[in-house]
Amino acid sequence: MIRDWFRSLFTATADGWNRFWFAPSHPATLSVIRIATGTLLFYSHLVWALNSSSFFGETSWLNSPATNALRGDGYGFSLLKLIDGQPAAMFAVHAVALIASLCLAIGCFSRIAALATFALTISFANRNPGTLYGFDQILGFLTLYLTVNPGHGWLSVDALRARRRNQQGFRLSALGPQPTVTIATRLIQLHLCLLYFVAGISKLKGATWWSGVAFWGAIGNQEYQTVDLTALVHWPVIINLLTHVTLAWEISYPFVVWNRWLRPFALAMAVVVHAGIGICFGMLTFGMIMIAANVAFVSPTLIRQLAGDADERPSRPEPQRDRASQPAGLDRGRSSQKKLHPV
Repeated sequence: MIRDWFRSLFTATADGWNRFWFAPSHPATLSVIRIATGTLLFYSHLVWALNSSSFFGETSWLNSPATNALRGDGYGFSLLKLIDGQPAAMFAVHAVALIASLCLAIGCFSRIAALATFALTISFANRNPGTLYGFDQILGFLTLYLTVNPGHGWLSVDALRARRRNQQGFRLSALGPQPTVTIATRLIQLHLCLLYFVAGISKLKGATWWSGVAFWGAIGNQEYQTVDLTALVHWPVIINLLTHVTLAWEISYPFVVWNRWLRPFALAMAVVVHAGIGICFGMLTFGMIMIAANVAFVSPTLIRQLAGDADERPSRPEPQRDRASQPAGLDRGRSSQKKLHPV
C-alpha cells in the first residue's frame, strides 16, 4: 500500500516536471519577446554606435586599462578586447550588432541572430561596465534564453520561408509547438521570479522601505525626473501606500504569478510599475523591456487570439447532413481522409 502510494507520487511528480519543462508549446509568446528584445537591442546598439569613441576605444570615458583597474581581474568575456582602439574594426562590429539585432526582431535567420546578439551584448556590456544598467542586464538574460529557441515559428521571416518551403514539399520543422519553446519560456519566467524576489528582499535592508518614504527618494531626485510629482509631499499617505504596495508586489510576485486566478493582477501591477518608471523617471527603455519580459507569463493562445490568428478563431460548425442521403462512397472517402490527416 505504502509502496504503491510512493510509486504514484513519484510518477505524478515526474509527469508534472516533464510537462512543466518539456511539453510542446506554441511560440507566440516567445515571438513577442523576441520582437521586443530585438527592437530594443537595435536601439541600444545604435546609441553605442553613434557615440562609439566616447564609449569604447583609447580615448573613451572608460578605456581598457581603466576597465581592468575597475574590475581588478579584468573585464570578463568581451570580443572587443581584440579590436579595442581600432575605429575601422569597431565600425564593423557595430554594423554586425545592428544587423544581428534587426534580424532577431524580424525573425530572419533567428538562431544565428540570437547567438550573435547574445555574444555582442555581453561583449559591449563587459567592455564598458560604467554604462551597464538594468536595461542592459535584462537584454543580456533575454538574449541568452532566446538562444534556446528564438520564437521564430510565428510572426517571423523564418516562418514565412518555412511555409513557402512546405508548399514545395518540405517539412515545417520551424513551425508549431516545440519543447524548446517551453524550455526558453520557463527559463525567462524563473529568472524573472528570482529577479523580483531578490530585488524585493534586498529593499528590506533599507529603513526607508520599512518607514514607507522610499518612494519619495525617487520623486525628489531631479536627475531622473521627467514628470514632476513633488506635489505628493503634501500627501504622505499616498507615498507610504505606493512604497509598501510596490514592495509587497515584488516579494509576492514569484508566488502569486503562478496562480492562474491571481496572475492577471501580478502582470497588471508589473505594467503599472514599469510604465510608471518609464514615463515618470525617464527610464522608458527599461520599463519597456521589463514589460516585454513579463509577457512570458501570457498564454500563447491569448496572444494569438489578440493578434487575430486564423488558427485561434472559433470555427463555424459544419451543417449537419443526413448521412442516409449521402452516397456510401463519399462517407468512406471522408473517413479515409480523417485517418490520413488527423486533427
